[in-house]
Amino acid sequence: MPYIHFTEAQKLRANAADLVEFLRFKGELLIREGSEYRLSSNHSVTVRGNEWYDHATEKGGGPVTFLKEFYGMNYQEAVLTLLNEDAGQLCPQATALRENVKKEFVLPPANENNRRVFAYLLKHRHLDREVLTIFVRLGLIYEDQKYHNAVFVGMEPEGKQEQEEVQHEQTLS
Repeated sequence: MPYIHFTEAQKLRANAADLVEFLRFKGELLIREGSEYRLSSNHSVTVRGNEWYDHATEKGGGPVTFLKEFYGMNYQEAVLTLLNEDAGQLCPQATALRENVKKEFVLPPANENNRRVFAYLLKHRHLDREVLTIFVRLGLIYEDQKYHNAVFVGMEPEGKQEQEEVQHEQTLS
């Protein structure tokens, strides 16, 4: 194959192709696992948006490297395939999938009492009652109103609140 010069825009477009849609178009069977898909032909390979990772070989990358690795294509063939210039149709872009939408952190509303959290942390996690009482009085531990989970509130070095919510099995009615 003769050398083909690709513009930066073409390279970026090829590497932004949605691998999940591309593989479906090629007839590859994908198994959904959470936010990722696993190749049915190779269970160690997962795909999400325009990125792939082979857990067996600990290698991964974008669409161009995927086509080189699994379809035996060279760079030029991979880029041309992803751009799909022959058919005049572009592969779907995965840029929208790559953007991580940050949700604002909000503490869950507190329950009117901490009865279930006290029972859980004392009985199952064997915390000292005096220590637990101090943390509850300081507002650093409380019971979530909706799910009755223990909410641990902490402070970052800048003084901003942070929290970790721990779910526990309900042993009390």
